[in-house]
Amino acid sequence: MHFARPLRLFLVCCALAGAGRLFAAPVDDARAALSHGIDEVTTALRERPAQDDLVAMLDTLANKHFAFATTTRLAVGPAWRDFTEAERARATELFSRLVVRTYANRLRGETAPDIAYGQPVELRPGRIEIPTTVRSGGANYAIIYRLEEVREAAPAWRVYDVVAEGVSLIANYRSQFDPILRQSGAAGLIRSLEAKLAEPVPAAGS
Repeated sequence: MHFARPLRLFLVCCALAGAGRLFAAPVDDARAALSHGIDEVTTALRERPAQDDLVAMLDTLANKHFAFATTTRLAVGPAWRDFTEAERARATELFSRLVVRTYANRLRGETAPDIAYGQPVELRPGRIEIPTTVRSGGANYAIIYRLEEVREAAPAWRVYDVVAEGVSLIANYRSQFDPILRQSGAAGLIRSLEAKLAEPVPAAGS
């Protein structure tokens, strides 16, 4: 499945946090954070950073505003309980680096997307999803952002999943991780992630 364009749009909008309005409802905080984060990332992209600087910038923003620990755990699925603490930390580190590095080169020249925000939905306490319609490159995409509240961290609201045109980022990676985990467990997944990161970065725009 071709997932590059939706994920590229996700990375443009990945800084999904900020200072919510004092005493505002959680859904209002999350929606305000989403808008603030998109402005932050697109402003930085308009400065046309060099490739290495772009990767570093996205790495900083992604780790600041994305709940990679939750995303990795959900992408791994039930096998996560068999991971040691060290394996969990390593898998999360590699997964976050892979997402950022793989798609950073696709962001060069990306213009600010035109985004229409739908009504946020509180999935359960501490979990909110925000449906959006993103117009980019003359086409419209239905993108749902799922955020969780991390009370002990700042910023508090971080995205843990994105559903692009009906395809969940978590589900997409789980389908790739499952056969590796069945065959060789946590160690095999870590080796696979390490090997992927060792591959040359594709040329920009490829």
